[in-house]
Amino acid sequence: MNNKTQTKVNFLTTISKFVKDNIKILILTFAAIFLIFLTYQGYSYYNINKINKLSISFFENIKINDELTKYEEMNKISNQKGFYSILSKLEIIKNNIKNGEFDDSLKLYNEILNSSGLDNNYVSLVAINGAYNFINIVIKNKNVKYIDSINNFISLIDDNLDNYIGNKNELLYLMSILSLNSDSSYKNNKELLTFYDNMMNNEKISSTIKERVKKIHEFYFFI
Repeated sequence: MNNKTQTKVNFLTTISKFVKDNIKILILTFAAIFLIFLTYQGYSYYNINKINKLSISFFENIKINDELTKYEEMNKISNQKGFYSILSKLEIIKNNIKNGEFDDSLKLYNEILNSSGLDNNYVSLVAINGAYNFINIVIKNKNVKYIDSINNFISLIDDNLDNYIGNKNELLYLMSILSLNSDSSYKNNKELLTFYDNMMNNEKISSTIKERVKKIHEFYFFI
């Protein structure tokens, strides 16, 4: 391992204790809201189209307690086309991440994002979910392998969708921190500090996101 890589790994070790807890809460909250939203969309569609076999299969299998049986069935649904294939892949991703199968999760995220005809709103939601999850993976496992993939996720978040401006800015802020060579680099990075100030003054960014970012800013600025 060269010195540059070793330095970055050591730095990730330093920041992980503080950032990991904040990211974990964020990811769990966002993932829950995200999956509830998509499941609700699917359930609404299911009520309108009860004869759709895939919808019936998805909502029957998502209730299964046996994990092996549940994800075997989800795999079958994921190989089909349509909305329920995407929902099934997201369930599989969640299970893969829990089991440390990160490459498999990344592959499924890319399959969803490359789906033809997927609305920009859903592309942005999936990309945000993937970016938060893989930032957590990078920090938790002290592995910079997925940095390029995270940047790709962020690039897919539509700038024209006001609902996701806060998430995109927060993700860009976190990635900027991960690119630093040391803790002290933060307070001397004028570009990053300007970016932080712009976030705090952006009325389109929610107070919840601003508060999270502020805590991280204060941690680095006053150490």
